[in-house]
Amino acid sequence: METTAIPDPKLRQETLERKKQPGYRCLGKQRDGNYSLCVGIPTGCFSAAQLRKLSEIIEKYATVGHFSTAQSLIIVGIPEHKYYAARQAVHNAGFEIRSVGRDVRQVKSCTGADFSPFGLQRTIPLATELEKMFRGLPTPMKFKVSVSGCPNCCANTKLNDFGIHGTVDGWKIFIGGKMGATPVIAEELASGIQPDDIPKYLAAVLRVYRKEAQPNERLAKTLSRIGFETFRADVLSMLDTPFDDLIKTAKDACEKAEASHCIGSLENG
Repeated sequence: METTAIPDPKLRQETLERKKQPGYRCLGKQRDGNYSLCVGIPTGCFSAAQLRKLSEIIEKYATVGHFSTAQSLIIVGIPEHKYYAARQAVHNAGFEIRSVGRDVRQVKSCTGADFSPFGLQRTIPLATELEKMFRGLPTPMKFKVSVSGCPNCCANTKLNDFGIHGTVDGWKIFIGGKMGATPVIAEELASGIQPDDIPKYLAAVLRVYRKEAQPNERLAKTLSRIGFETFRADVLSMLDTPFDDLIKTAKDACEKAEASHCIGSLENG
């Protein structure tokens, strides 16, 4: 089996430069010369009817579909002349094209106690609520959220900026994890937290992160720079701060993204 690939430094550099640009962006050009789209699949769950629609889009416009580690569906291998038609087909099927910029990303979730024999808490309702509240909120760098139903952490709780896992008496919260070339294991922020209180913890973490982080700085680096205990104290001091402003900002940002030329419906403009 031969697995060695020939490097493409020009494409790599172009991709890196695109990632530095502000605003919304799609995945861009791929190694095979074609393009791809990132389709939102909230909680990673879909119906048979939705899967049929997606399979029809892939069959007509692309080469293959790939579920990312973030539970988005990446439609891969779209020829340039089919790109915009494929994008519109995704919208027409009732899905969203997701930006891959500096904001709160799609909430990642395992199936939790609704389906898993090991689940200690129900994940899908909580992940759905967090997604509706905070997805799209602008942040200094990408911000990933994950929800696991038990300490097995199937949703990679400790490798995300804000991760929670279920316990017999509530939820444990971890912050500052990340994957990439230099992975970081998240640190425990709180335990025994009831589901209704999870949003205010996430809101407080986001508020402190947005205030303290330097441009293009992941939460892991912010924690390393200012100290976990300092960050934790700031978060705890803000737990009772209303966060309607963050929800509104996230909603406005999503609406702006959906209207943008980059990922919005072509029929809107």
